[in-house]
Amino acid sequence: MPDRHQHLTHLETHILAGLEPHTRGHVLQLLARVPGLTLTSGRRTLARNRDVGGSPRSWHLRGRAADLAGTRDQIRQGYRQAQTLRLGAGCTGPEELLDEGDHLHVAW
Repeated sequence: MPDRHQHLTHLETHILAGLEPHTRGHVLQLLARVPGLTLTSGRRTLARNRDVGGSPRSWHLRGRAADLAGTRDQIRQGYRQAQTLRLGAGCTGPEELLDEGDHLHVAW
């Protein structure tokens, strides 16, 4: 499997930098396992979260959520992969996992 780290866009690199380390690790694994998924959102400010209609208690506000876009097949595959990804023995998996139709939302 190719190393997805080598093919991150500037925007994806910027988004990853704002995520909590555990969340960042999960996102990198997910991007590596599902070619074609694109990281589109991570940590948000209160104002940005409000502008996009996010929950006032959104995981995005703490840098613990990511949104990923792709084809319907890639989003479905990402959903299945996110359910099984673990970073270690104590990792319980996603706190929140939503197939939003046009993107995948995952919080760890």
